[in-house]
Amino acid sequence: MERPLTPEAKDGKTMKRTHTPSRARRRILAVAGVSACALSAGLVTAPPASAASRGFTVTNNSSATLRLEGLNRVHRVICAPNVPVCANSTYDMEFEGRPGVNDRIAPNGSQRFELKYWFDLLGGIQYAAQLTYKIEGTNAKLEVSINTTPFTNNSTCEVVPASAGSCTAGGLAITFRQ
Repeated sequence: MERPLTPEAKDGKTMKRTHTPSRARRRILAVAGVSACALSAGLVTAPPASAASRGFTVTNNSSATLRLEGLNRVHRVICAPNVPVCANSTYDMEFEGRPGVNDRIAPNGSQRFELKYWFDLLGGIQYAAQLTYKIEGTNAKLEVSINTTPFTNNSTCEVVPASAGSCTAGGLAITFRQ
Protein backbone atom coordinates (compact mmCIF):
# COMPACT_ATOMS: atom_id res chain seq x y z
CA MET A 1 0.00 0.00 0.00
CA GLU A 2 1.43 3.35 -0.99
CA ARG A 3 1.33 6.04 1.63
CA PRO A 4 0.14 9.53 0.66
CA LEU A 5 2.73 12.17 -0.10
CA THR A 6 2.99 15.19 2.17
CA PRO A 7 1.90 18.61 0.88
CA GLU A 8 5.57 19.54 0.40
CA ALA A 9 5.99 16.57 -1.92
CA LYS A 10 3.18 17.53 -4.31
CA ASP A 11 5.54 19.79 -6.19
CA GLY A 12 7.31 16.69 -7.39
CA LYS A 13 10.72 17.79 -6.11
CA THR A 14 10.70 15.92 -2.79
CA MET A 15 9.54 12.48 -1.94
CA LYS A 16 8.69 12.82 1.77
CA ARG A 17 6.04 10.51 3.06
CA THR A 18 3.96 10.87 6.18
CA HIS A 19 4.59 8.04 8.55
CA THR A 20 2.32 6.70 11.23
CA PRO A 21 3.82 3.79 13.19
CA SER A 22 1.82 0.62 12.94
CA ARG A 23 -0.26 -0.50 15.91
CA ALA A 24 2.21 -3.31 16.66
CA ARG A 25 5.15 -0.90 16.60
CA ARG A 26 3.32 1.51 18.94
CA ARG A 27 2.70 -1.37 21.37
CA ILE A 28 6.36 -2.40 21.26
CA LEU A 29 7.43 1.19 21.95
CA ALA A 30 4.94 1.48 24.82
CA VAL A 31 6.13 -1.78 26.41
CA ALA A 32 9.77 -0.68 26.05
CA GLY A 33 8.97 2.66 27.70
CA VAL A 34 7.10 1.06 30.59
CA SER A 35 9.91 -1.48 31.06
CA ALA A 36 12.53 1.27 31.16
CA CYS A 37 10.50 3.20 33.76
CA ALA A 38 10.01 0.09 35.90
CA LEU A 39 13.72 -0.72 35.76
CA SER A 40 14.76 2.80 36.72
CA ALA A 41 12.18 2.89 39.54
CA GLY A 42 13.58 -0.39 40.85
CA LEU A 43 17.10 1.03 40.87
CA VAL A 44 15.98 4.20 42.64
CA THR A 45 13.91 2.41 45.30
CA ALA A 46 16.12 -0.61 45.99
CA PRO A 47 17.20 -0.66 49.63
CA PRO A 48 20.88 -0.24 50.34
CA ALA A 49 22.93 -3.09 51.76
CA SER A 50 22.87 -1.45 55.17
CA ALA A 51 19.83 0.67 56.02
CA ALA A 52 19.80 3.38 58.65
CA SER A 53 17.47 3.37 61.64
CA ARG A 54 15.33 5.72 63.65
CA GLY A 55 14.88 5.46 67.41
CA PHE A 56 11.35 5.20 68.80
CA THR A 57 11.15 5.62 72.59
CA VAL A 58 8.40 4.07 74.71
CA THR A 59 8.19 5.86 78.07
CA ASN A 60 6.32 4.58 81.14
CA ASN A 61 4.96 7.52 83.16
CA SER A 62 2.85 5.34 85.44
CA SER A 63 3.20 3.42 88.71
CA ALA A 64 2.82 0.05 86.90
CA THR A 65 5.54 -1.99 85.21
CA LEU A 66 5.18 -2.68 81.48
CA ARG A 67 6.38 -6.03 80.06
CA LEU A 68 7.04 -6.41 76.34
CA GLU A 69 4.90 -9.41 75.35
CA GLY A 70 5.53 -9.43 71.64
CA LEU A 71 6.69 -7.84 68.42
CA ASN A 72 4.58 -8.52 65.35
CA ARG A 73 4.59 -7.59 61.70
CA VAL A 74 1.99 -5.06 60.54
CA HIS A 75 -0.42 -6.42 57.94
CA ARG A 76 -1.22 -4.66 54.69
CA VAL A 77 -3.17 -5.34 51.50
CA ILE A 78 -1.47 -4.78 48.14
CA CYS A 79 -3.75 -4.19 45.14
CA ALA A 80 -2.72 -3.99 41.50
CA PRO A 81 -3.74 -0.72 39.83
CA ASN A 82 -6.76 -0.97 37.51
CA VAL A 83 -7.11 -4.69 38.27
CA PRO A 84 -9.42 -6.11 40.92
CA VAL A 85 -6.67 -8.31 42.36
CA CYS A 86 -5.33 -7.86 45.88
CA ALA A 87 -2.99 -9.85 48.11
CA ASN A 88 -2.42 -9.91 51.87
CA SER A 89 1.11 -9.09 52.94
CA THR A 90 3.13 -7.57 55.78
CA TYR A 91 5.59 -4.72 56.02
CA ASP A 92 9.24 -5.57 56.68
CA MET A 93 10.13 -5.53 60.38
CA GLU A 94 13.84 -5.09 61.02
CA PHE A 95 15.62 -3.39 63.88
CA GLU A 96 19.19 -2.23 64.45
CA GLY A 97 18.55 -2.48 68.18
CA ARG A 98 15.60 -3.28 70.41
CA PRO A 99 14.64 -4.72 73.80
CA GLY A 100 13.92 -8.43 74.01
CA VAL A 101 10.54 -10.04 74.54
CA ASN A 102 9.70 -10.12 78.28
CA ASP A 103 11.95 -7.11 78.99
CA ARG A 104 10.30 -4.68 81.38
CA ILE A 105 9.90 -0.93 81.62
CA ALA A 106 9.88 0.11 85.27
CA PRO A 107 7.80 3.11 86.36
CA ASN A 108 9.38 6.30 84.93
CA GLY A 109 11.62 4.20 82.68
CA SER A 110 11.80 3.84 78.90
CA GLN A 111 12.82 1.50 76.06
CA ARG A 112 14.19 2.35 72.64
CA PHE A 113 13.46 0.60 69.32
CA GLU A 114 15.79 1.35 66.37
CA LEU A 115 13.49 0.58 63.42
CA LYS A 116 15.22 0.52 60.03
CA TYR A 117 14.45 2.77 57.05
CA TRP A 118 16.09 3.70 53.74
CA PHE A 119 15.85 6.58 51.31
CA ASP A 120 13.23 5.99 48.63
CA LEU A 121 11.96 8.67 46.23
CA LEU A 122 8.53 7.02 46.04
CA GLY A 123 7.96 7.28 49.79
CA GLY A 124 5.53 5.05 51.63
CA ILE A 125 5.92 2.86 54.68
CA GLN A 126 9.06 0.75 54.53
CA TYR A 127 9.37 -0.91 57.94
CA ALA A 128 6.67 -1.30 60.58
CA ALA A 129 6.13 -3.14 63.86
CA GLN A 130 3.32 -3.77 66.33
CA LEU A 131 4.53 -3.80 69.97
CA THR A 132 2.38 -5.35 72.68
CA TYR A 133 3.00 -4.57 76.35
CA LYS A 134 1.30 -6.25 79.31
CA ILE A 135 0.46 -3.75 82.06
CA GLU A 136 1.55 -5.88 85.01
CA GLY A 137 -0.90 -6.30 87.89
CA THR A 138 -3.85 -5.90 85.47
CA ASN A 139 -5.44 -7.69 82.53
CA ALA A 140 -4.74 -4.63 80.35
CA LYS A 141 -2.39 -4.12 77.44
CA LEU A 142 -0.65 -1.27 75.70
CA GLU A 143 -0.63 -1.69 71.89
CA VAL A 144 1.93 0.42 70.03
CA SER A 145 2.38 0.65 66.26
CA ILE A 146 5.53 2.21 64.78
CA ASN A 147 6.59 2.72 61.16
CA THR A 148 9.14 4.57 59.10
CA THR A 149 9.02 6.24 55.69
CA PRO A 150 11.87 8.11 53.99
CA PHE A 151 10.63 11.42 55.40
CA THR A 152 8.54 10.64 58.51
CA ASN A 153 8.40 8.57 61.69
CA ASN A 154 4.92 7.50 62.71
CA SER A 155 3.50 5.96 65.86
CA THR A 156 0.10 5.23 67.35
CA CYS A 157 -0.95 3.66 70.63
CA GLU A 158 -3.99 2.29 72.39
CA VAL A 159 -4.63 1.06 75.94
CA VAL A 160 -7.01 -1.92 76.10
CA PRO A 161 -9.29 -1.50 77.99
CA ALA A 162 -9.19 2.29 77.98
CA SER A 163 -10.00 2.40 81.70
CA ALA A 164 -6.49 1.02 82.46
CA GLY A 165 -4.70 4.20 81.42
CA SER A 166 -3.94 6.46 78.50
CA CYS A 167 -1.18 6.90 75.97
CA THR A 168 0.08 9.48 73.54
CA ALA A 169 2.05 8.82 70.38
CA GLY A 170 3.36 10.79 67.47
CA GLY A 171 6.65 10.66 65.68
CA LEU A 172 9.35 8.94 67.71
CA ALA A 173 7.77 9.35 71.19
CA ILE A 174 5.21 7.06 72.81
CA THR A 175 4.14 7.66 76.42
CA PHE A 176 1.95 5.54 78.73
CA ARG A 177 0.16 7.07 81.77
CA GLN A 178 -2.19 5.70 84.42
